[in-house]
Amino acid sequence: MGLYSCEDFLDKQPTTSIDAEEAITNVKDARIALNGMYSAFKSSGYYGRSFVVVPDIMTDEAFSVIGYSNNYGEMYKWTYTSGMGSSPWGVMYSTIIRSSNIINVIDDIQGDSIQKASIKGEALLGRALAHFDLVKTYGKAYNASTASTDLGVPVITEYQQGQPERNTIEEVYTQIIEDATEARELIPAVGEGYYHEDFTRYFTKHAADALLARVYLYMNNWDKAIFHASNLINDDQFALAGYEANEDAFDYFQNMWTYDAGSEIICKFGLTVADASFIIPGYSYYNDEQNKDGKPTPDFVPAEWLIDMYDVNNDIRYNSYFITEETSYNGWVTTLVNKFPGNPEFDGTNQNGAHMPKLFRLAEMYLIRAEAYAENDENALAAADLNTLRSKRIVGYSDEFLTGDDLKAAIWDERTKELAFEGHRFFDLKRKGLGFTRVPQENTVAGPNSLSILPSNHRWSWAIPQSEFNGNENMVQNPGY
Repeated sequence: MGLYSCEDFLDKQPTTSIDAEEAITNVKDARIALNGMYSAFKSSGYYGRSFVVVPDIMTDEAFSVIGYSNNYGEMYKWTYTSGMGSSPWGVMYSTIIRSSNIINVIDDIQGDSIQKASIKGEALLGRALAHFDLVKTYGKAYNASTASTDLGVPVITEYQQGQPERNTIEEVYTQIIEDATEARELIPAVGEGYYHEDFTRYFTKHAADALLARVYLYMNNWDKAIFHASNLINDDQFALAGYEANEDAFDYFQNMWTYDAGSEIICKFGLTVADASFIIPGYSYYNDEQNKDGKPTPDFVPAEWLIDMYDVNNDIRYNSYFITEETSYNGWVTTLVNKFPGNPEFDGTNQNGAHMPKLFRLAEMYLIRAEAYAENDENALAAADLNTLRSKRIVGYSDEFLTGDDLKAAIWDERTKELAFEGHRFFDLKRKGLGFTRVPQENTVAGPNSLSILPSNHRWSWAIPQSEFNGNENMVQNPGY
């Protein structure tokens, strides 16, 4: 594959002249290689920052402010082309190669069989996730009637200096499911041979179920989405954050965002002080640099329509996700995104907004299952999941028993509120075939904030970078570029 790098949105990965067979000869080597895979996921061009921020700021969820730095500007304005550097293509394929290097040698190396199985399973899940992120970004939304002919991305399972063609979307999803399913079988259960002390920092059986639930949701395979989401909802190792009698609801829920902790987190990418220089999703939304007198200099602020969706007085998400009446360095007073306030463990790193990327949360599983139940016309079960989530988020909430389109709309609204600024909205709109319109608001840039994007816009499938074509005559670009 032709891999390239770019500042901010792509982390340039080092190459090596040593074959995987020579570099990985025992379990210790395999663990080191596995750390390299996780490092790629945490890079600034992937889940460390850009792949969390960009899918939201490309939609109507956030608005660029007057005086913003133009960081991610082309993506925000929907003017990106194949010649731009703003693409995660390279880092995602680098992640796949790092995963495959482990997968293809692990069976033949020395070491404990249980640990080898766990390492292989983690690598398989990493490869599945990266392929999924690629196909949902560069391919069309999954459509069962056209998936066998729609172009996806090349499926890569080993390092090669070649010129691969694009596989169909069906073929890519088949590979994703095969890898994730095998990973789920291989990784030992927590307490039964799984060797990571803090299991939420790494891939587990739970993470495999979570990825499969998300993948099947994107495929509109409601029964399988329900099955895998239920595996997590019914697991007593996880619980929704919220309020209980004699418990401070805000502090409890806020722990998940401030300290990256809590029983709701299914999988997060572990963060160290050394990582804090680039795992900063909050930088674009707050950024209180020292040379700005400690005042925020955000590039993007939350859309007013989104803020208005929350019950300000009773929804514990409101004060966790936003900070109100904040005066910026430029002098205007506004509401800012505060979902990534910066983990205090990393004070002193001079990186505000540093957090562990929370890849899967139990709340998403409830929303996946609720949506799947509703699409299956199982209204009572869908409403029960919606009510369960709301009762943990809204003080004094009374159950609602909606049906049909009203229920589906309520689940969609709850998904919008719950998953805001976690990198979901672009892909949710895409899989639903929905467009959006930005309506300019105070202190925001007028031009791009007047944008209206139809579901037919070709840029819902991102441009494959030109550098790929420079080394691969078999590559085919997406229409419109």
